Amino acid sequence: MIEIRFRTADVPAAERFDYWHTLASSLCGAARIDNPGPGDFHAEGRALSLGAMGVVTDTKSAFSIVRTPAHVRRHDEERCYLTLLEEGVVRYEQDGRQIELTPGNLIIYPSSAPSVTAAVNHGRSSILHFPRTLLPPVATSLIASTLSARGSLGALVAGSLRELVALPGDRAEEAARLAGITLDLLAALCHRELGTERPATTTPAALLGQVRAFAQRHLADPGLDPAMIAAAHHISVRYLHRLFHQEGQTVAAWIKDQRLERCRRDLANPLLRERTVRAVAHRWGFTDAAHFTRAFRAAFGLPPGEYRKLAQPPRQRPHSAPAQADR
Repeated sequence: MIEIRFRTADVPAAERFDYWHTLASSLCGAARIDNPGPGDFHAEGRALSLGAMGVVTDTKSAFSIVRTPAHVRRHDEERCYLTLLEEGVVRYEQDGRQIELTPGNLIIYPSSAPSVTAAVNHGRSSILHFPRTLLPPVATSLIASTLSARGSLGALVAGSLRELVALPGDRAEEAARLAGITLDLLAALCHRELGTERPATTTPAALLGQVRAFAQRHLADPGLDPAMIAAAHHISVRYLHRLFHQEGQTVAAWIKDQRLERCRRDLANPLLRERTVRAVAHRWGFTDAAHFTRAFRAAFGLPPGEYRKLAQPPRQRPHSAPAQADR
């Protein structure tokens, strides 16, 4: 994961807008970028590259970005942008839609269509950008539309995005997982907006199977909890708990059991001998080493290190050549 921090205050005043212009062009592609505000231009923020995806959070003066059809033809990497506006007012136009973003609004837009973006005053935003192929299909109907980050699902999307942009630069695996979760939550929000949630005719048993499959795919995420699972399946947290209660389980206990079982398998795997116990625990969503040790001992009767020693075959040592008999 590559981290870049930028601040126009670090360059001479006469060069500040050009400095930011270069950074903005690397994100949005070919465009006409202007500074309509009086006085010096100010911007500061942070960008993280997550391979094919990336996040940017910044605070900046008023600006405008115009991508014409010629700009799109000249440079289009077929990317999408999920933007959360935290402060300021931004006017956006694309495909004949004209909208005004205010704090607490989300918007999805692609690079492949001409657009006009104008921040009319000082503002702050967080952006997740990714290949268009990763855009949830349901979200295509809501491109260049305002989505609220204040409702239950919208707040989950915004919260996930905020967590993502705040991650330290040395947590690449967690960032990649969280970016995927953000897009899953965005899909749930779009289904809610369009009224295309799963039909209520899904049987409880089938729904429980879907819920468990989803949770197993996200066991590595420390943020996996009933709220995330319920949001992804368009059900209430209360109903989720009811599904597990009918099976004599709780959601939290089931998640913990699944994680412990994955850890047990990894600790018993000779191919993972060099991976530390702490790394195994973190790989499956345990962030507290002491809590993991207590939970593992309660489940399997031994601390994880002792279990590994018993479960794995001893290391093979090189055989020494047999001594030759005296003649």
